[in-house]
Amino acid sequence: MAAAKTNFLSQVASYSIRPALVEARLITEKHAGDAVYVATLAEELRNIEAKIAAMEEVAQFGCSAAAIQIGSLLAAEDSPDANWIRTKSRELDARLRRVEQSSMQR
Repeated sequence: MAAAKTNFLSQVASYSIRPALVEARLITEKHAGDAVYVATLAEELRNIEAKIAAMEEVAQFGCSAAAIQIGSLLAAEDSPDANWIRTKSRELDARLRRVEQSSMQR
């Protein structure tokens, strides 16, 4: 059962989450000027954050207080910009790596 969870987490990360995080980190100033693109990408990052939180819960990993505080501060932004997107992407990538490492150790 633990092996199935590990495989599932790896597949989710590889096929859906990682490409979106890479796209977010590579946002250009031209794309940052497109309000629809920024809003769509911000929404996708918030959805990814929810998926990672669920993965953390399944892995019984638990979020650190710092990650929760950073996430809540960034989620409070009314109009995300390129810097918010890059910062959020780095935060989510770090959390995803911790979950993957935790699930591999089991």
